[in-house]
Amino acid sequence: MSTPVRLTPIDITNKRFRRALRGYRPGEVDEFLAEVGADYEAVVVENARLKEQVAQMQQELEHYRAIEGSLKEALVLAQRTADELRATAHREAEVIRAQAELQVRQQFEQHRKAIEDLRAARQRFAIELRSTLHGMLEFVERYLAAPPSEATAADEPVQNDTERPEPESSHVEQPV
Repeated sequence: MSTPVRLTPIDITNKRFRRALRGYRPGEVDEFLAEVGADYEAVVVENARLKEQVAQMQQELEHYRAIEGSLKEALVLAQRTADELRATAHREAEVIRAQAELQVRQQFEQHRKAIEDLRAARQRFAIELRSTLHGMLEFVERYLAAPPSEATAADEPVQNDTERPEPESSHVEQPV
């Protein structure tokens, strides 16, 4: 099969018909052929312009499809990155929370030990204070229980046979 030969506007305009008896008026036919040729030429020009426009739009469409593909890839990459960042942030938050809990436990243990140390120090201080007060009380009782002659003799120089009792040394450390 061969492709049919297409008419051109010039073919239509230059077409001549044979004359026949009782045929059409040649002037009207020529005038109509001129109109048809002009219209056909306009259609051919418009068709060529539209084909060119379609080709240009197809190029633009391919360009936009390429951009669309790139945007889809970028969106997938951005989503993946966002998911990774979110997961990393959760892991970091978990590490920070665990460190904070450990730090709180350590501080709590330090404070508990400090409280125990203070309680033990208070108990030692109370024992030493009682001991000191008990020693002072014994000293006062001995002093008050001593006969008055000994009390006046205390104002005089002391001799070796009678001495005033010394207060007991306490367990409280004296400041240096």
